[in-house]
Amino acid sequence: MILIDSLPYEIEIGKAKNLLHKDKENSLPENIVNIIQFCVEKKIGFVLSRNAKVFSCKDARSNRARLGLIGIPLFDELKSIVFKGNGIDGRELIIAAHCRGHMNVDVQKISQIFSCSGTPHKMDDSEMIERFNMDFGTVNPMLIEMHSNNIILNVFDTHLTKPMLLYPGTMLTNAGEHTWGIEFDPSLLISAIDNRIIESIAVPNENIDIFDSQAINPKSIGIITGSTPIFGVVLWEAIINNFKNILGKRFAGDISLPKINIVSLPSMGLSMEPDKHNTATLNTILEAVDTLRDMDILMLACHTTHCFTGNIRNSFEQNGGKFISMSESVIEYIIKSQIQDVAILGINYVAELNDYNTCTDLKKLQVESISPEITESFHKLAYSVKKMENLYGDFQKFTRLVNKHIKSNNIVIALPEFSVLYHRFTKRKFENRNIIDPLEIYAKKISSCSLGIISS
Repeated sequence: MILIDSLPYEIEIGKAKNLLHKDKENSLPENIVNIIQFCVEKKIGFVLSRNAKVFSCKDARSNRARLGLIGIPLFDELKSIVFKGNGIDGRELIIAAHCRGHMNVDVQKISQIFSCSGTPHKMDDSEMIERFNMDFGTVNPMLIEMHSNNIILNVFDTHLTKPMLLYPGTMLTNAGEHTWGIEFDPSLLISAIDNRIIESIAVPNENIDIFDSQAINPKSIGIITGSTPIFGVVLWEAIINNFKNILGKRFAGDISLPKINIVSLPSMGLSMEPDKHNTATLNTILEAVDTLRDMDILMLACHTTHCFTGNIRNSFEQNGGKFISMSESVIEYIIKSQIQDVAILGINYVAELNDYNTCTDLKKLQVESISPEITESFHKLAYSVKKMENLYGDFQKFTRLVNKHIKSNNIVIALPEFSVLYHRFTKRKFENRNIIDPLEIYAKKISSCSLGIISS
């Protein structure tokens, strides 16, 4: 939950005055002043905002302002409805029910909780104005507390006590005016209302799709990198770009992204020679796995080391986490794309499809045979990229090797260093080739799994 620090009354009044439309408005509405005073006195952190006229939760969905965006998820708008009924002793009961905007108040549940003699009904707008100076679209818990002299009983639905969006974790409602909104921590607001109870009073409205994007609260991601560290950085950037593309207009930057932890270990560089450093490489990976054990999804920014997929899964997936293999993701992509022939560009351990290659399933396809001399040239180039002294020069060597010695139209870039070159510099030199970049495939798979769009 993100808490918004409250400030002295005079400062909050000054901030509110800055929201006035100078050409049309000369002073703050009375309700705004009263709500500021209420929140400051009760120590409720809040943020005021302006919006187009809002009369309902559905209006708020498109018009409320928060963190630089216009529009909020329906479940982050507070719905407040005032009901009128009678107790079993005949006395009048006035009950304000508060829930999330995507839910409906269960009137029968209200009747049971307050032992009503019949079914309560929504109070007419005219009576709301006459008795409590609140009209349609301006009802909220703060004004109810201030205007009702404890006549109105407040019942808050239990779903309000836990955020649906972990970030920012706040909710909004009207600030007593149709063009003013207020953002707050719902738990703090509820605790500040004296005449209140918390009960389960709401049910989801099945006719409303609450998810404006495909998912909320993305799963956390752990990235193991180090060979080369830059690959982990480029992969991270690709994940961010995928989130942006998937969420579209609902992408709010930082708060739309998952928690990501990156472990970059220098000893991952030993994976360039797995036959000589097998045990040391595996121990390095398992060290990183242990560091990232609290993450929901684990990924490995390397090609050769995916030969340890079984070891990684045995270690990481004991507590419900999921390790997603880059090689498996690439193979799945190639099969779905019905690609029949490929060239695999990587160090000799990868290009030769030997025991250290994680793409051995590609043996089923027509894999272009690359001479040992050319494979060795790619291997040496990978070591040059690691030094990061002349990446553009390395890219030129890479393109010359590909254009001169690789015949296949479908090319798998099976080495992190080459993915870095491919992403950093222009791609037009490969416009006549179908470049299959595991980095892009992997980032898209991880992003989709984090958002829950596809199963991890």
